[in-house]
Amino acid sequence: MKISGWQLCKGGPEAFEKYVVPAFGDVWAQDIVKRAALRKGDRILDVGCGTGIVARYAYKSLGDSVHITGVDVNDIALDKAREISALNAAPIEWKQADVTAFPFSNAKFDVLLCQQGLQYFPDRSRALKEINRVLVNEGRIVFSVWRPIEFSPFYFTLHKALEEYINREAASILASAYTLSDPIQLKTLFEGARFKNIKIRIVIKQMRYSPFEEFLFGSLFASPFANDILALEEIAREEMFQAIRKSISNYIDDDGLAAPMECYVVSATK
Repeated sequence: MKISGWQLCKGGPEAFEKYVVPAFGDVWAQDIVKRAALRKGDRILDVGCGTGIVARYAYKSLGDSVHITGVDVNDIALDKAREISALNAAPIEWKQADVTAFPFSNAKFDVLLCQQGLQYFPDRSRALKEINRVLVNEGRIVFSVWRPIEFSPFYFTLHKALEEYINREAASILASAYTLSDPIQLKTLFEGARFKNIKIRIVIKQMRYSPFEEFLFGSLFASPFANDILALEEIAREEMFQAIRKSISNYIDDDGLAAPMECYVVSATK
């Protein structure tokens, strides 16, 4: 199994749930689930599920009338997903699997959801063909990917800070989240996997967290470069944080961080 993409360090899933989910992960998850227009009896696959926020919202929308499976390559993220769903008595099935070789039969699912995963797939074309394989005829998909990083001011600022204070590798990892920001490229990918009725929409939402300093520190530990930041000397780390705060100050109000984020949301049918 090839592991790639936004892989969390130890402790990352806890930080992700504590900081990233309330700041913006939950509002995007609600959006993608709403756009899927789930129906009673739907069999739903959440691909690149991470700690399971999309799968959990899918369950909240219709409860036991739907069957939900979450799949990811990241063991520690799946462990957190299992923990949270168990605490909430949500009967979601979690599996570790490669998106290019699902352990599922043909036409297994009615709906497939993928929030911020496609850009990390090592072979996007092959992954989309595999997704097509496990969908029923007329099955529905909803994907989201970030628009160019300039449309997400906090992460644009963070990218520059990583280049200056950490290294180019850390900055490149962050930039990889924005590598499918061309709508023409997106549509071509889905057409190549023989999806129909492809629609690409620009969706804009706000990330909101208070206090800003808590989010800045916490969200960085929900990232693959957490260890690099910990390795900084305290003075250098504080200098980096102050530089970020200054650069993003136009998006900080009396209630903390309030910055826009933009996605392309792709919907299609088999």
